Amino acid sequence: MSASINWLPIVSAAALAMDSTGDKATLTIPYKCKVMRVFALVEGTSSHATTGVVKFDKRPTAGSDTSRGDGDVGAISKSASNQQGKYLYEDPSSEILLDEGDQVIVDVTTANGNACAFTAGMLVERVPETPANNTAMVSA
Repeated sequence: MSASINWLPIVSAAALAMDSTGDKATLTIPYKCKVMRVFALVEGTSSHATTGVVKFDKRPTAGSDTSRGDGDVGAISKSASNQQGKYLYEDPSSEILLDEGDQVIVDVTTANGNACAFTAGMLVERVPETPANNTAMVSA
C-alpha cells in the first residue's frame, strides 16, 4: 500500500514571461513546509534559439534580499524547442524546509528572448506545528 500524498500548491498569481532576466514572482510561505517539487507550466508558444533558466531562490526574511539563496530551492531549464502545455519540474535531491514568513523568488536568470508565458509554483508538504513554536508567527 502506498502512502497518502498530501502536497499543497503554492503558485504564482499571473503568467510570467521569459523574455528578460530578473525576479518575476514572489511565492509567500504561509506555514512550515517541505518542498516536494518546483515547476513551471509553459503556457505560450515557445520556440526560440536560447534555453531559458528559471531559479527558485529562498528569501528567509520577507522583503529582504539579505541571505537570499541562488536556486537553492530549485532550478528549471526550458529548452529552445516549443514546450507549450508542458509541465517542467524538479524534485529536490535533499530535504528543503521553509518556514512561515519565508519567500521563494522566481528568478529568470537566462532569458530566451521570447515572451513565452509560464506559471511557476511549488508543491509542498505541510509540516504540522503549533503557532507557539513558529518564531515568525505573532498573534495580532
